[in-house]
Amino acid sequence: MPEIVYRHAIEDDLPRLLEIYNDVICEGGFTADLEPYNLEQRRAWFEAHRDAPFLVYVLETGQGVVGYFYFSPWRSGRAALARVAEVSYYLAKEARGKGLGHDMLRQAETVARGAGMNYLVAILLESNSASRALLEKGGFSRAGLFPEIADLGDRLCGQLLMYKRLT
Repeated sequence: MPEIVYRHAIEDDLPRLLEIYNDVICEGGFTADLEPYNLEQRRAWFEAHRDAPFLVYVLETGQGVVGYFYFSPWRSGRAALARVAEVSYYLAKEARGKGLGHDMLRQAETVARGAGMNYLVAILLESNSASRALLEKGGFSRAGLFPEIADLGDRLCGQLLMYKRLT
């Protein structure tokens, strides 16, 4: 595995994060977004993830930023769920299949524990078998499935809910 560094994302990382995410959208079947974003749209997302514990973290190798993960509140504003976070993660095509996804997920768990989170939740399209396998390998369990809830244009797809207890 190449040498990797994790750090908080900075605004200068935004074009690369946008590129990685838009590539995932264009591949189809990996995210519920159907159209690529522009920089201003992603800037609003980035600004919404500038406060702890819901920050964006980048994964850097010798090739620069090749992936990122971030947390979102689960059912924001509900005090009983304040220690639950949704985790999202993305890798550039060239970084896949090298163990970086598994490492990034472990790093996300470490960060979440440090922020006092008790649970991580992941929401993914049922068609995203690579992400499902990664989460299962990382000890996430299936909580449920919303069958055929996502309209991908050419087909309907289920959305899978997975979780992991951190404490």
